Amino acid sequence: MQTYSTDRLVMLSDALPVHKLLPFANVDGIGNRTSIFVQGCDIRCRYCHNPETIMPYTHSQLRSITSILEEIEQYRPYIRGVTVSGGEATLYPQALIRLFSALHTMNLTCYIDTNGFFNLERTKELIEHTDKFLFDVKSLTMQNSLCATDRKNNMENLDYLLKLNKVEEVRTVFLQDIMDAEAVIAAVSQRIAPHTDVQYKMIRCHLRGISNEYIPSLKGHIPSKADMQNYKQQAEALGVKNIILIY
Repeated sequence: MQTYSTDRLVMLSDALPVHKLLPFANVDGIGNRTSIFVQGCDIRCRYCHNPETIMPYTHSQLRSITSILEEIEQYRPYIRGVTVSGGEATLYPQALIRLFSALHTMNLTCYIDTNGFFNLERTKELIEHTDKFLFDVKSLTMQNSLCATDRKNNMENLDYLLKLNKVEEVRTVFLQDIMDAEAVIAAVSQRIAPHTDVQYKMIRCHLRGISNEYIPSLKGHIPSKADMQNYKQQAEALGVKNIILIY
C-alpha cells in the first residue's frame, strides 16, 4: 500500500495510481483492449461495483508511465487499444496525455471510461488526446440516496463530446424509485438518437461487488427483467436504435 497526495497525483505527468491492469478485455470498448483501472474517484455511488477503487490512497501501485508502456508493448499484437477506467480516469489528465501520446505512436486507440463529472476546461487537452469515451449517466438529480455528490448532472460534458464524435458508449445503471429512470432515458435518447454509432448500454443493477454497507438499502430497488425491457422500449420510442440490454 502506498500513501500519496491527491493534489500531487493530479499534477503528475510521469506516473499513475494503478489499481489493476487487465491485459485483455472485451467489455471496455469495441474490440480486444487492455484495461487500466486507476485508483481514486470524485463521487461515491452507493451501487459502485468497484468500490475498492474509490479512495485515492489505498489498493494501488504508483506506476511510472514508462513501466505501463513497457507492459502494454507485450500485448500490442493482440489488442486494438487501451481503455483507462477506475476510479475516475479524468482525475489524472497530465499523466494520461503522456500515456496516450505514446500509445498513439504504437497505433493503439485510447479510450476513457468516465463518470462524466469532469471540469471541462481542465480536461479539454486530455479530450484532444482521447479517441473515444465510455460515458456514464447516473441520474439528472444525483439524489443523496444514489451518489454522494453535490453536482446535478453531466449532460453539458456529454453534449461537448458528442459534437466532437468522441463518444462510443453511453451507459446507465438502473435502480427503481431511487433514480429518475424515465428522465435519464429521455435526456440520453434525445442526445444520442441522431448518433447511430453511439451505443446505449442499459444495465440492470446487481449486488455483486457492492459495498456491504449499501446492499440492504439497494436490495428492494433492483428492476425486474420486464422493467428493463420497458426501459429499452422507452429509448427505442425516442429513436435510439443501438441499445445493449444487460441483465
